[in-house]
Amino acid sequence: MKLIKKKDIFQNINTEYDISAQVQRKLLNGNAQFIIDLAINLELNSYSTVSLAIHLCNYFFHHKCYLQYDRFIVAAASLLLAQKIKDGDPRMRKLLISFHKIMQSIEQTRMANEALMQSLQNKLCIAESRILKVIEYEFDIKLPNDYIEVICKKCVPKKFEEATFHTLKILILDSYRTYAPLVFHSWVILVGTFLVASSQFSYTPYMSPPPQLNMPATANEEEAYKVWLEYVESELRDFEINKLNNTNSKQPEKTTILKQEDLKDFLLAFNEMLFLNQGPESQQQQLQSQQTLQQS
Repeated sequence: MKLIKKKDIFQNINTEYDISAQVQRKLLNGNAQFIIDLAINLELNSYSTVSLAIHLCNYFFHHKCYLQYDRFIVAAASLLLAQKIKDGDPRMRKLLISFHKIMQSIEQTRMANEALMQSLQNKLCIAESRILKVIEYEFDIKLPNDYIEVICKKCVPKKFEEATFHTLKILILDSYRTYAPLVFHSWVILVGTFLVASSQFSYTPYMSPPPQLNMPATANEEEAYKVWLEYVESELRDFEINKLNNTNSKQPEKTTILKQEDLKDFLLAFNEMLFLNQGPESQQQQLQSQQTLQQS
């Protein structure tokens, strides 16, 4: 899917219907929470699938107006489609039951019966078709989750590797509550959240890089950061090229992706979501949801 320019992210069809940027931000977060809750009910233990579902839903509503669609149906259809893309196992019946269960906690709905389940299934299939049209039937969607093992093996001290790996999965999922995945390349999100994760364990990856990265040490922090980004991008690119070689796919054009200004902008968006837009109660609820997803 095409990345959206940051200046255009909230200047879309929703703006034309007087849905403000502030409300759109809350809806992005709400879409993510609904999909996470649905995944928990499904006992779907896949951060990649859940992240993709959130991305599909939010991408759809960048191009379509919230007032013209049932966003809960679109969110559920996004999870259904993400399962097909990532897992090949949509588990339709179980999804319908979980969807109805969650909707009963949100609004008053009829008791489940075959007619209602069939109606929901029809709505999900129609929504899935609409999502496919918006994403132009693109299935090879790169996610930050696809590269977690690469950056952990190359950039993390051994004693922090496992803890960083699990923290990074949660932080990446957090980033999908924002507009960031619609604007930034998956590598920018990966490295940005990795910098946040490493700070949780009090190590700076570019100042004391592990030997496996083969990066020269330097005392100049600015220069070290620049060189580190180049090395990380090289490792990610090599990983991507090897994957493409195995599938005989066309090699992408070589352009610099990990730009310092993009990482700075991503971290601003990420920190805004973490610290400015949510109070302590919503942060605790979010953490509990993520822990449940991790344990399921």
